[in-house]
Amino acid sequence: MKERRAVLQQCHDNKTSGHLGIRKTLGRLKDRFYWPGMRRDVVAYITGCETCVEGKAHKNERERQCRFKGQGFPMERIAIDILGELPKTANDNKYILVIADYYTKWTESFPMENMEASTVANIIVTEIICRFGVPTLIHSDQGRQFESELFSEMCNLLQISKNRTTPYHPQSDGMVERFNSTLVKMLSAYVNEHHTNWDQLLPYVMMAY
Repeated sequence: MKERRAVLQQCHDNKTSGHLGIRKTLGRLKDRFYWPGMRRDVVAYITGCETCVEGKAHKNERERQCRFKGQGFPMERIAIDILGELPKTANDNKYILVIADYYTKWTESFPMENMEASTVANIIVTEIICRFGVPTLIHSDQGRQFESELFSEMCNLLQISKNRTTPYHPQSDGMVERFNSTLVKMLSAYVNEHHTNWDQLLPYVMMAY
């Protein structure tokens, strides 16, 4: 029993495991271990996890996701959003840029010191376009950085179509909004007392996700 608990701690509590749910934790365990009653033990362990219980959001309402039809290939259409303002870290980061692919649901996140258009555009070019290619469409909310002249010029030069959520309805960017909620919950399980090391933990929780 002691060995089972140690394995459960590594596959659920560790910062590379992310305090994820029953299905994903069980899947992680099955890759390397087996014992009779494994599922029962996973359910009991996770339902008794104080971090998970405290971190659960009390929402009954589901956000409507903006659906795009006819995606043809990975990174053809991406959604972007900014999470923050968060507690300032030792590296002066206060925001997270979240970028998600509608086709594969692959998601990337990057810490930022500010949320200026130049900072956002630079990350999109160097971290997304240079690695995955030029998307045909970028979907965002109506943040000033996404509506700026600089951002529009980037889209024009690279022939990227740009659309946005309707005013006061961020749920039409539901895919990234939902991920943001998951990311905050995962980070909150590991941050220090003052919540100032979240940017150092970000790569680990993204690996877990």
